[in-house]
Amino acid sequence: MVIYYIRKGVPFMLTIITRWTITIAITAGLALGGPLPASQAESTMYPVSYPTFPVNINETKTDQIHSAYPLLLYRDITYFPMTWDYTSALGLSITWNEQTGLSIDILDKNKGCTPLRQTLLPQANSSSGSTSAILPPFPVKVNGSLIDNSKEPYPVLFYNNITYFPMTWRYTREEFAWKTTWDNLRGYEIQSCERPIQEKLIQRDSFNLKNGGQLAAKGDWIYMNPIKSSGGPHSLVKANVDDSNRLKLSDDNAMFINVVGEWLYYVTTESSKQNAIYKIRTDGTDRVMVSQTAASSLWVRDGWMYYIQLVEQNDKIRGAYQTAAGIFRMKTDGSSEQKLLVDSKVFGLYVLDERIYFRTKEDEHTKLYTMNLDGSGQELLQDDVTDFIVVDDWIYYIRDRKQIHKMSLDGSVDIPLYEFEKPQLSSMTYWNGWVYYTIVSSGSISGSNPIERISIDGTGRQKVTEARPLALYIAGDEMYIAHWSMGDHTLLHFKLKN
Repeated sequence: MVIYYIRKGVPFMLTIITRWTITIAITAGLALGGPLPASQAESTMYPVSYPTFPVNINETKTDQIHSAYPLLLYRDITYFPMTWDYTSALGLSITWNEQTGLSIDILDKNKGCTPLRQTLLPQANSSSGSTSAILPPFPVKVNGSLIDNSKEPYPVLFYNNITYFPMTWRYTREEFAWKTTWDNLRGYEIQSCERPIQEKLIQRDSFNLKNGGQLAAKGDWIYMNPIKSSGGPHSLVKANVDDSNRLKLSDDNAMFINVVGEWLYYVTTESSKQNAIYKIRTDGTDRVMVSQTAASSLWVRDGWMYYIQLVEQNDKIRGAYQTAAGIFRMKTDGSSEQKLLVDSKVFGLYVLDERIYFRTKEDEHTKLYTMNLDGSGQELLQDDVTDFIVVDDWIYYIRDRKQIHKMSLDGSVDIPLYEFEKPQLSSMTYWNGWVYYTIVSSGSISGSNPIERISIDGTGRQKVTEARPLALYIAGDEMYIAHWSMGDHTLLHFKLKN
Protein backbone atom coordinates (compact mmCIF):
# COMPACT_ATOMS: atom_id res chain seq x y z
CA MET A 1 0.00 0.00 0.00
CA VAL A 2 1.32 3.48 -0.90
CA ILE A 3 0.88 6.20 1.70
CA TYR A 4 1.31 9.72 0.34
CA TYR A 5 2.89 11.89 2.94
CA ILE A 6 1.88 15.18 1.36
CA ARG A 7 -1.36 15.89 -0.39
CA LYS A 8 -2.70 19.25 -1.46
CA GLY A 9 -2.42 21.44 1.61
CA VAL A 10 -3.08 18.59 4.08
CA PRO A 11 -0.51 16.15 5.54
CA PHE A 12 -1.46 12.63 6.57
CA MET A 13 -1.39 11.88 10.27
CA LEU A 14 1.94 11.09 11.88
CA THR A 15 0.42 7.97 13.48
CA ILE A 16 0.48 6.27 10.08
CA ILE A 17 4.15 7.11 9.59
CA THR A 18 5.06 6.13 13.14
CA ARG A 19 3.35 2.75 12.75
CA TRP A 20 5.38 2.16 9.60
CA THR A 21 8.56 3.29 11.37
CA ILE A 22 8.13 0.85 14.23
CA THR A 23 7.27 -2.20 12.13
CA ILE A 24 9.40 -1.63 9.05
CA ALA A 25 12.40 0.49 10.08
CA ILE A 26 14.53 -2.40 11.33
CA THR A 27 14.09 -4.40 8.10
CA ALA A 28 14.44 -1.35 5.82
CA GLY A 29 18.22 -1.18 6.23
CA LEU A 30 18.29 2.22 7.93
CA ALA A 31 21.60 1.34 9.54
CA LEU A 32 23.22 1.64 6.12
CA GLY A 33 23.87 5.35 6.45
CA GLY A 34 20.20 6.24 6.83
CA PRO A 35 18.61 8.67 9.28
CA LEU A 36 18.20 7.91 12.94
CA PRO A 37 15.52 5.42 14.01
CA ALA A 38 12.33 6.95 15.33
CA SER A 39 13.10 6.34 19.00
CA GLN A 40 16.48 8.04 18.77
CA ALA A 41 15.24 10.86 16.52
CA GLU A 42 12.46 11.72 18.91
CA SER A 43 14.90 11.93 21.82
CA THR A 44 16.92 14.68 20.09
CA MET A 45 15.18 18.03 20.18
CA TYR A 46 16.25 20.91 17.96
CA PRO A 47 15.34 24.41 19.20
CA VAL A 48 13.69 26.42 16.42
CA SER A 49 11.93 29.77 16.15
CA TYR A 50 9.84 31.68 13.61
CA PRO A 51 11.52 34.21 11.28
CA THR A 52 10.46 37.83 11.73
CA PHE A 53 11.77 39.08 8.37
CA PRO A 54 9.82 39.14 5.07
CA VAL A 55 10.00 36.08 2.82
CA ASN A 56 9.14 36.15 -0.89
CA ILE A 57 8.75 33.22 -3.29
CA ASN A 58 8.77 33.96 -7.01
CA GLU A 59 7.85 37.60 -6.30
CA THR A 60 4.94 36.62 -4.03
CA LYS A 61 5.18 37.84 -0.45
CA THR A 62 4.33 35.18 2.12
CA ASP A 63 2.24 35.72 5.25
CA GLN A 64 4.21 33.91 7.92
CA ILE A 65 2.21 35.39 10.77
CA HIS A 66 -0.97 33.56 9.73
CA SER A 67 0.57 30.59 7.93
CA ALA A 68 -0.67 27.13 8.89
CA TYR A 69 2.85 25.92 8.06
CA PRO A 70 5.21 28.74 9.07
CA LEU A 71 8.87 28.84 8.13
CA LEU A 72 11.39 28.01 10.85
CA LEU A 73 14.81 29.24 11.92
CA TYR A 74 17.46 26.85 13.21
CA ARG A 75 20.94 28.24 13.92
CA ASP A 76 20.14 31.30 11.77
CA ILE A 77 19.21 29.18 8.75
CA THR A 78 15.71 29.45 7.26
CA TYR A 79 13.78 26.18 6.93
CA PHE A 80 10.93 25.66 4.46
CA PRO A 81 8.02 23.24 5.03
CA MET A 82 7.66 20.65 2.29
CA THR A 83 3.90 21.07 1.86
CA TRP A 84 2.08 20.74 -1.44
CA ASP A 85 1.68 24.52 -1.73
CA TYR A 86 5.36 25.29 -1.22
CA THR A 87 6.85 22.43 -3.23
CA SER A 88 4.57 23.10 -6.20
CA ALA A 89 5.53 26.78 -6.18
CA LEU A 90 9.23 25.90 -5.82
CA GLY A 91 9.24 23.47 -8.73
CA LEU A 92 9.63 20.29 -6.68
CA SER A 93 7.80 16.97 -6.64
CA ILE A 94 7.22 14.84 -3.55
CA THR A 95 6.49 11.14 -3.35
CA TRP A 96 6.04 8.77 -0.42
CA ASN A 97 6.84 5.07 -0.43
CA GLU A 98 6.68 2.57 2.44
CA GLN A 99 10.06 1.13 1.59
CA THR A 100 12.03 4.26 0.65
CA GLY A 101 10.30 6.99 2.68
CA LEU A 102 10.05 10.58 1.43
CA SER A 103 11.56 11.55 -1.94
CA ILE A 104 11.95 15.12 -3.16
CA ASP A 105 12.99 15.78 -6.75
CA ILE A 106 13.45 18.88 -8.86
CA LEU A 107 11.04 19.24 -11.76
CA ASP A 108 11.86 20.29 -15.30
CA LYS A 109 12.22 24.09 -15.16
CA ASN A 110 10.71 24.37 -18.64
CA LYS A 111 7.41 23.17 -17.19
CA GLY A 112 7.37 26.10 -14.77
CA CYS A 113 6.00 26.32 -11.25
CA THR A 114 2.46 26.70 -10.01
CA PRO A 115 1.51 30.02 -8.36
CA LEU A 116 2.08 30.01 -4.61
CA ARG A 117 -1.10 29.16 -2.71
CA GLN A 118 -0.93 30.03 0.96
CA THR A 119 -2.85 28.08 3.60
CA LEU A 120 -3.60 30.67 6.29
CA LEU A 121 -5.37 30.71 9.64
CA PRO A 122 -7.04 33.57 11.54
CA GLN A 123 -4.85 32.92 14.59
CA ALA A 124 -1.46 34.64 14.53
CA ASN A 125 1.72 32.65 15.06
CA SER A 126 3.89 33.80 17.93
CA SER A 127 6.86 35.91 16.87
CA SER A 128 8.67 35.45 20.17
CA GLY A 129 10.04 32.50 22.08
CA SER A 130 11.06 29.18 20.59
CA THR A 131 9.80 25.67 20.06
CA SER A 132 11.38 22.35 19.15
CA ALA A 133 11.64 20.09 16.12
CA ILE A 134 12.94 16.55 15.71
CA LEU A 135 14.62 14.58 12.96
CA PRO A 136 12.27 12.87 10.47
CA PRO A 137 11.48 9.31 11.65
CA PHE A 138 11.75 7.99 8.07
CA PRO A 139 14.27 8.07 5.20
CA VAL A 140 14.49 11.25 3.11
CA LYS A 141 15.96 11.43 -0.39
CA VAL A 142 16.78 14.46 -2.52
CA ASN A 143 17.14 13.93 -6.26
CA GLY A 144 17.62 10.22 -5.62
CA SER A 145 20.31 10.53 -2.92
CA LEU A 146 19.66 9.46 0.67
CA ILE A 147 20.32 12.15 3.28
CA ASP A 148 22.42 11.14 6.28
CA ASN A 149 21.11 13.54 8.90
CA SER A 150 23.75 12.44 11.40
CA LYS A 151 26.40 14.12 9.23
CA GLU A 152 24.46 17.26 8.35
CA PRO A 153 25.33 20.53 10.16
CA TYR A 154 21.83 21.69 9.22
CA PRO A 155 19.73 18.51 9.23
CA VAL A 156 16.34 18.02 7.67
CA LEU A 157 13.82 18.57 10.48
CA PHE A 158 10.34 17.35 11.35
CA TYR A 159 7.88 19.80 12.94
CA ASN A 160 4.12 19.52 13.41
CA ASN A 161 4.04 16.45 11.15
CA ILE A 162 5.76 18.33 8.30
CA THR A 163 9.25 17.83 6.88
CA TYR A 164 11.36 21.00 6.83
CA PHE A 165 14.38 21.62 4.57
CA PRO A 166 17.24 24.03 5.36
CA MET A 167 17.81 26.80 2.83
CA THR A 168 21.56 26.24 2.67
CA TRP A 169 23.69 26.66 -0.45
CA ARG A 170 23.74 22.90 -0.89
CA TYR A 171 19.98 22.65 -1.32
CA THR A 172 19.01 26.02 -2.80
CA ARG A 173 21.75 26.16 -5.44
CA GLU A 174 23.35 22.73 -5.86
CA GLU A 175 20.28 20.50 -5.53
CA PHE A 176 17.38 22.76 -6.56
CA ALA A 177 19.11 25.43 -8.73
CA TRP A 178 17.20 28.35 -7.17
CA LYS A 179 18.25 31.97 -7.02
CA THR A 180 18.25 33.41 -3.50
CA THR A 181 18.79 36.97 -2.35
CA TRP A 182 18.72 38.92 0.88
CA ASP A 183 17.65 42.54 1.21
CA ASN A 184 17.21 44.52 4.42
CA LEU A 185 13.82 45.77 3.22
CA ARG A 186 12.40 42.85 1.22
CA GLY A 187 14.02 40.17 3.37
CA TYR A 188 14.71 36.68 2.01
CA GLU A 189 13.72 35.91 -1.58
CA ILE A 190 13.69 32.67 -3.54
CA GLN A 191 13.31 32.62 -7.31
CA SER A 192 12.66 29.06 -8.46
CA CYS A 193 10.70 30.05 -11.58
CA GLU A 194 9.77 33.27 -13.31
CA ARG A 195 6.31 34.36 -12.26
CA PRO A 196 4.17 34.68 -15.41
CA ILE A 197 4.14 38.37 -16.28
CA GLN A 198 0.54 38.15 -17.50
CA GLU A 199 -0.62 37.02 -14.06
CA LYS A 200 0.84 40.14 -12.45
CA LEU A 201 -0.54 42.43 -15.14
CA ILE A 202 -4.07 41.04 -14.81
CA GLN A 203 -3.97 41.75 -11.07
CA ARG A 204 -2.68 45.30 -11.60
CA ASP A 205 -5.30 46.02 -14.27
CA SER A 206 -7.98 44.77 -11.87
CA PHE A 207 -6.83 47.17 -9.15
CA ASN A 208 -6.93 50.11 -11.59
CA LEU A 209 -10.36 49.25 -13.00
CA LYS A 210 -11.80 48.73 -9.54
CA ASN A 211 -10.76 52.28 -8.63
CA GLY A 212 -12.52 53.83 -11.62
CA GLY A 213 -10.16 53.16 -14.50
CA GLN A 214 -9.06 56.76 -15.01
CA LEU A 215 -5.73 55.18 -15.98
CA ALA A 216 -4.68 51.91 -17.63
CA ALA A 217 -1.20 50.59 -18.41
CA LYS A 218 0.35 48.29 -20.98
CA GLY A 219 4.06 47.79 -21.49
CA ASP A 220 5.90 51.11 -21.40
CA TRP A 221 2.71 53.13 -21.97
CA ILE A 222 -0.16 54.44 -19.93
CA TYR A 223 -3.55 55.54 -21.24
CA MET A 224 -5.33 58.05 -19.05
CA ASN A 225 -7.82 60.83 -18.59
CA PRO A 226 -5.47 63.40 -16.96
CA ILE A 227 -8.27 65.58 -15.59
CA LYS A 228 -11.70 64.08 -15.04
CA SER A 229 -14.06 67.02 -14.85
CA SER A 230 -17.79 67.63 -15.03
CA GLY A 231 -16.95 70.59 -17.28
CA GLY A 232 -14.50 70.72 -20.17
CA PRO A 233 -12.17 70.34 -21.82
CA HIS A 234 -11.44 66.60 -21.68
CA SER A 235 -8.78 64.41 -23.22
CA LEU A 236 -7.78 60.77 -23.49
CA VAL A 237 -3.99 60.65 -23.76
CA LYS A 238 -1.17 58.17 -24.21
CA ALA A 239 2.13 58.71 -22.37
CA ASN A 240 5.17 56.96 -20.97
CA VAL A 241 4.76 55.41 -17.52
CA ASP A 242 6.42 58.48 -15.95
CA ASP A 243 3.87 60.75 -17.76
CA SER A 244 6.41 61.99 -20.33
CA ASN A 245 5.82 62.21 -24.11
CA ARG A 246 2.08 62.74 -23.94
CA LEU A 247 0.05 62.13 -27.09
CA LYS A 248 -3.61 63.12 -27.26
CA LEU A 249 -5.87 60.37 -28.63
CA SER A 250 -9.33 61.93 -28.32
CA ASP A 251 -11.43 64.55 -26.52
CA ASP A 252 -13.31 61.94 -24.49
CA ASN A 253 -13.96 62.16 -20.76
CA ALA A 254 -12.92 58.50 -20.46
CA MET A 255 -13.25 56.24 -17.43
CA PHE A 256 -12.95 52.47 -16.89
CA ILE A 257 -10.22 52.31 -19.54
CA ASN A 258 -9.43 48.73 -20.67
CA VAL A 259 -6.44 47.93 -22.89
CA VAL A 260 -7.28 44.94 -25.11
CA GLY A 261 -4.62 44.21 -27.72
CA GLU A 262 -4.37 47.33 -29.90
CA TRP A 263 -7.69 48.73 -28.68
CA LEU A 264 -8.89 50.81 -25.75
CA TYR A 265 -12.43 50.19 -24.47
CA TYR A 266 -13.89 52.77 -22.11
CA VAL A 267 -16.98 54.60 -20.89
CA THR A 268 -17.31 58.28 -21.73
CA THR A 269 -19.78 60.95 -20.69
CA GLU A 270 -20.97 63.40 -23.33
CA SER A 271 -23.87 65.82 -23.36
CA SER A 272 -25.51 63.84 -26.18
CA LYS A 273 -24.73 60.27 -25.11
CA GLN A 274 -24.12 59.79 -21.41
CA ASN A 275 -21.97 56.85 -20.34
CA ALA A 276 -21.82 55.21 -23.76
CA ILE A 277 -19.19 52.52 -24.45
CA TYR A 278 -16.50 53.45 -26.98
CA LYS A 279 -13.36 51.90 -28.41
CA ILE A 280 -10.34 53.46 -30.09
CA ARG A 281 -7.01 52.14 -31.31
CA THR A 282 -4.02 52.78 -29.07
CA ASP A 283 -2.65 55.16 -31.72
CA GLY A 284 -5.82 57.29 -31.60
CA THR A 285 -7.41 56.08 -34.85
CA ASP A 286 -10.72 54.33 -35.61
CA ARG A 287 -12.72 55.73 -32.70
CA VAL A 288 -16.19 54.18 -32.71
CA MET A 289 -19.13 53.83 -30.32
CA VAL A 290 -19.57 50.16 -29.43
CA SER A 291 -22.88 50.58 -27.60
CA GLN A 292 -25.05 53.49 -26.57
CA THR A 293 -26.03 51.53 -23.47
CA ALA A 294 -25.49 53.69 -20.41
CA ALA A 295 -22.81 51.80 -18.48
CA SER A 296 -20.49 52.01 -15.51
CA SER A 297 -17.76 49.72 -14.12
CA LEU A 298 -16.74 48.39 -17.55
CA TRP A 299 -14.54 45.25 -17.56
CA VAL A 300 -13.43 43.62 -20.82
CA ARG A 301 -12.50 39.95 -20.49
CA ASP A 302 -12.13 37.20 -23.12
CA GLY A 303 -14.32 38.79 -25.77
CA TRP A 304 -17.01 40.01 -23.35
CA MET A 305 -17.75 43.40 -21.82
CA TYR A 306 -19.10 43.18 -18.26
CA TYR A 307 -20.69 46.31 -16.84
CA ILE A 308 -23.33 47.81 -14.58
CA GLN A 309 -26.18 49.12 -16.70
CA LEU A 310 -27.56 52.52 -15.75
CA VAL A 311 -31.12 53.77 -16.20
CA GLU A 312 -32.38 57.33 -16.02
CA GLN A 313 -34.66 58.43 -13.19
CA ASN A 314 -36.45 61.72 -12.60
CA ASP A 315 -37.12 63.44 -9.32
CA LYS A 316 -38.80 66.76 -8.59
CA ILE A 317 -35.95 67.81 -6.34
CA ARG A 318 -32.93 66.14 -7.96
CA GLY A 319 -34.13 66.27 -11.54
CA ALA A 320 -32.79 63.64 -13.95
CA TYR A 321 -30.21 61.21 -12.60
CA GLN A 322 -29.00 57.66 -13.23
CA THR A 323 -29.25 54.56 -11.06
CA ALA A 324 -28.09 50.99 -11.51
CA ALA A 325 -30.32 48.45 -13.24
CA GLY A 326 -28.06 45.46 -12.66
CA ILE A 327 -25.05 43.61 -14.06
CA PHE A 328 -24.99 42.87 -17.80
CA ARG A 329 -22.54 41.66 -20.41
CA MET A 330 -22.25 41.83 -24.19
CA LYS A 331 -19.72 40.83 -26.83
CA THR A 332 -16.96 43.34 -27.63
CA ASP A 333 -18.68 44.10 -30.94
CA GLY A 334 -21.78 45.28 -29.07
CA SER A 335 -23.90 42.20 -29.77
CA SER A 336 -25.48 39.48 -27.62
CA GLU A 337 -26.34 41.56 -24.55
CA GLN A 338 -27.16 39.33 -21.58
CA LYS A 339 -28.70 40.15 -18.22
CA LEU A 340 -26.70 38.58 -15.36
CA LEU A 341 -28.23 40.23 -12.29
CA VAL A 342 -31.14 42.61 -11.74
CA ASP A 343 -30.45 44.84 -8.74
CA SER A 344 -30.83 48.60 -8.43
CA LYS A 345 -28.45 48.68 -5.45
CA VAL A 346 -25.46 46.99 -7.10
CA PHE A 347 -22.08 48.72 -7.41
CA GLY A 348 -18.36 47.98 -7.23
CA LEU A 349 -18.00 45.39 -10.02
CA TYR A 350 -14.84 43.24 -10.05
CA VAL A 351 -14.13 40.52 -12.65
CA LEU A 352 -11.30 38.05 -12.08
CA ASP A 353 -10.68 34.61 -13.58
CA GLU A 354 -14.03 32.78 -13.69
CA ARG A 355 -15.83 34.88 -11.07
CA ILE A 356 -17.59 38.22 -10.73
CA TYR A 357 -17.47 40.06 -7.41
CA PHE A 358 -19.81 42.91 -6.61
CA ARG A 359 -21.30 44.87 -3.74
CA THR A 360 -24.85 45.87 -2.98
CA LYS A 361 -26.35 48.42 -0.61
CA GLU A 362 -28.88 46.72 1.66
CA ASP A 363 -30.41 48.46 4.70
CA GLU A 364 -27.40 50.73 5.24
CA HIS A 365 -25.04 47.76 4.88
CA THR A 366 -22.73 47.09 1.94
CA LYS A 367 -22.55 43.38 1.20
CA LEU A 368 -19.97 41.58 -0.93
CA TYR A 369 -21.22 38.86 -3.28
CA THR A 370 -19.69 36.62 -5.91
CA MET A 371 -21.14 34.72 -8.86
CA ASN A 372 -20.09 32.91 -12.03
CA LEU A 373 -19.46 34.79 -15.28
CA ASP A 374 -22.90 33.75 -16.57
CA GLY A 375 -24.66 35.09 -13.46
CA SER A 376 -25.25 31.71 -11.81
CA GLY A 377 -24.03 30.54 -8.41
CA GLN A 378 -24.53 33.78 -6.51
CA GLU A 379 -23.08 33.67 -2.98
CA LEU A 380 -22.83 36.16 -0.11
CA LEU A 381 -19.22 36.44 1.08
CA GLN A 382 -19.20 39.21 3.70
CA ASP A 383 -21.20 42.06 5.23
CA ASP A 384 -20.17 45.71 5.63
CA VAL A 385 -17.46 45.70 2.93
CA THR A 386 -16.69 49.30 1.94
CA ASP A 387 -13.85 48.46 -0.48
CA PHE A 388 -11.87 45.41 -1.61
CA ILE A 389 -9.22 44.02 -3.97
CA VAL A 390 -8.20 40.46 -4.86
CA VAL A 391 -4.49 39.59 -4.50
CA ASP A 392 -3.00 36.12 -5.01
CA ASP A 393 -6.26 34.30 -4.23
CA TRP A 394 -7.06 36.40 -1.14
CA ILE A 395 -9.64 39.16 -0.84
CA TYR A 396 -8.32 42.18 1.06
CA TYR A 397 -11.18 44.37 2.19
CA ILE A 398 -12.12 47.33 4.33
CA ARG A 399 -14.90 46.65 6.81
CA ASP A 400 -17.01 49.46 8.21
CA ARG A 401 -14.39 51.91 6.90
CA LYS A 402 -12.13 51.18 9.90
CA GLN A 403 -10.91 47.57 9.70
CA ILE A 404 -8.62 45.88 7.19
CA HIS A 405 -9.25 42.14 6.73
CA LYS A 406 -8.40 39.47 4.25
CA MET A 407 -10.38 36.34 3.48
CA SER A 408 -10.22 33.32 1.21
CA LEU A 409 -12.04 33.50 -2.11
CA ASP A 410 -14.88 31.33 -0.80
CA GLY A 411 -15.16 33.35 2.44
CA SER A 412 -14.38 30.37 4.67
CA VAL A 413 -11.28 31.94 6.24
CA ASP A 414 -11.43 35.54 7.49
CA ILE A 415 -8.33 37.17 8.98
CA PRO A 416 -8.39 40.57 10.73
CA LEU A 417 -5.20 42.50 9.90
CA TYR A 418 -5.58 45.96 11.43
CA GLU A 419 -8.21 48.14 13.11
CA PHE A 420 -8.21 51.93 13.18
CA GLU A 421 -9.78 54.13 15.84
CA LYS A 422 -12.14 55.95 13.48
CA PRO A 423 -14.08 54.87 10.36
CA GLN A 424 -12.09 56.82 7.76
CA LEU A 425 -10.57 54.31 5.31
CA SER A 426 -11.19 54.59 1.59
CA SER A 427 -9.65 53.50 -1.76
CA MET A 428 -7.33 50.44 -1.80
CA THR A 429 -4.66 49.10 -4.15
CA TYR A 430 -1.65 46.78 -3.98
CA TRP A 431 2.04 46.79 -4.95
CA ASN A 432 4.95 44.47 -4.07
CA GLY A 433 3.53 42.90 -0.92
CA TRP A 434 1.90 46.08 0.41
CA VAL A 435 -1.75 47.13 0.57
CA TYR A 436 -2.11 50.87 -0.01
CA TYR A 437 -5.16 52.81 1.17
CA THR A 438 -6.35 56.35 1.77
CA ILE A 439 -7.50 57.89 5.03
CA VAL A 440 -10.18 60.56 4.91
CA SER A 441 -9.19 62.68 7.90
CA SER A 442 -9.76 66.18 6.52
CA GLY A 443 -12.92 67.52 4.93
CA SER A 444 -11.70 71.06 4.31
CA ILE A 445 -11.01 72.44 0.84
CA SER A 446 -7.32 73.03 1.57
CA GLY A 447 -6.69 70.03 3.82
CA SER A 448 -4.78 66.89 2.83
CA ASN A 449 -5.37 63.24 3.65
CA PRO A 450 -2.74 60.56 4.19
CA ILE A 451 -1.98 57.69 1.86
CA GLU A 452 -0.69 54.78 3.93
CA ARG A 453 0.33 51.19 3.41
CA ILE A 454 0.38 47.99 5.43
CA SER A 455 1.99 44.63 4.76
CA ILE A 456 -0.20 41.71 3.66
CA ASP A 457 0.25 40.16 7.12
CA GLY A 458 -1.05 43.28 8.91
CA THR A 459 2.32 44.61 10.07
CA GLY A 460 4.47 47.60 9.15
CA ARG A 461 1.83 50.33 8.87
CA GLN A 462 3.49 53.36 7.27
CA LYS A 463 2.50 56.78 5.99
CA VAL A 464 3.49 57.19 2.33
CA THR A 465 2.45 60.75 1.44
CA GLU A 466 -0.40 63.26 1.70
CA ALA A 467 -2.81 64.54 -0.93
CA ARG A 468 -6.54 64.68 -1.56
CA PRO A 469 -6.81 61.27 -3.21
CA LEU A 470 -10.09 59.88 -4.50
CA ALA A 471 -8.50 56.83 -6.15
CA LEU A 472 -5.12 55.09 -6.42
CA TYR A 473 -3.61 53.65 -9.62
CA ILE A 474 -0.47 51.61 -10.35
CA ALA A 475 1.70 51.80 -13.49
CA GLY A 476 5.10 50.13 -13.26
CA ASP A 477 6.72 51.52 -10.13
CA GLU A 478 4.67 54.72 -10.27
CA MET A 479 1.57 55.41 -8.19
CA TYR A 480 -0.95 57.77 -9.74
CA ILE A 481 -3.54 59.40 -7.51
CA ALA A 482 -6.81 61.02 -8.57
CA HIS A 483 -6.30 64.29 -6.69
CA TRP A 484 -9.51 66.15 -5.88
CA SER A 485 -9.52 69.90 -6.47
CA MET A 486 -12.70 71.95 -6.81
CA GLY A 487 -14.60 69.03 -8.31
CA ASP A 488 -11.89 67.92 -10.73
CA HIS A 489 -9.98 64.63 -10.44
CA THR A 490 -6.42 65.43 -11.56
CA LEU A 491 -3.90 62.61 -11.90
CA LEU A 492 -0.67 63.19 -9.98
CA HIS A 493 2.08 60.61 -9.56
CA PHE A 494 5.18 59.63 -7.57
CA LYS A 495 7.64 56.74 -7.64
CA LEU A 496 6.99 53.83 -5.29
CA LYS A 497 9.73 52.43 -3.10
CA ASN A 498 10.03 49.22 -1.11
